[in-house]
Amino acid sequence: MSQYPPLYPPWYPTADPIPAVTERLLVNGVDLGSYAFMTSDISGLLSVPARRGEDVVVAGRHGRIRIPRKRYDAGEIVLPMWVVGCYPDGTVPSGSGGMAREFWNNRDELLRLFHGDDVELEFTRADGVTSTTTVEVVDVMDFTRRYAEPMAQVSVALRLADPFWSEAVDVSQTITGTTGTTATLTAFVGSTAPIADARITFFGSVSNPRLTIGDRWVEYRGVIGSGRQLVLECEHWRASAGTGAAWSPSPLQVYREPGPAWLEIPPSAVPLTVTFAHTGGGSASVEIAGRRKYLSP
Repeated sequence: MSQYPPLYPPWYPTADPIPAVTERLLVNGVDLGSYAFMTSDISGLLSVPARRGEDVVVAGRHGRIRIPRKRYDAGEIVLPMWVVGCYPDGTVPSGSGGMAREFWNNRDELLRLFHGDDVELEFTRADGVTSTTTVEVVDVMDFTRRYAEPMAQVSVALRLADPFWSEAVDVSQTITGTTGTTATLTAFVGSTAPIADARITFFGSVSNPRLTIGDRWVEYRGVIGSGRQLVLECEHWRASAGTGAAWSPSPLQVYREPGPAWLEIPPSAVPLTVTFAHTGGGSASVEIAGRRKYLSP
């Protein structure tokens, strides 16, 4: 005997959905989303640093002359939070005056964390991306607290030493081929800020190697012998021998356009096209390594 009314729509078994990653904010490894330090608003994390510099005003001319590729200024964020006299898991301390005692312990720990010489924020997004940045306190930390109450409210104003947030792990990609080889740079897809501190490693033997991304390029004008490496630290203009055979490469033989970094990887939601050129014939290799950068986490 059939069921009436029929079961409609039909039911099909489905796989359990992938659980979402919980957002998490840490300062030097301490959770700012616990019961002890409850960050009440993280809107400041989403702020983006402003561009630095002005376009040129010319007398007698309409408008302004635009200066392209303006640099980013230092970013600033404000984190309002509660400091509570309990343990991070919400457990209330036992004994006489336990909450009041723990409040002062937590308040002192917060001061040590934010007023240390090296203060690192780490934020994990719901999509699993984790990024970090170095900050310093730039304003007075005023606490709002009623007498003898085991909790207080405070806003922490911070300035980012680097205007960008950096992914927590390095990524890299190697390109191998004859001169004029092109490849899609998939390793850095998703960055929202320029990557000026990439490390480029040319593997010998190769002569006059050049790496080009759009209108940006870096070139070593010289010969890198067999078994040798040339490592270019793009942000600091340092050239070294890497882990290959010992030699002393000269940074004076490194040329680039447009600068100031030897090579800056622009942000992109799609893979960028990279061209690897060199002279002398044959095949050679180059590795591009670094960390994805973000205007905000």
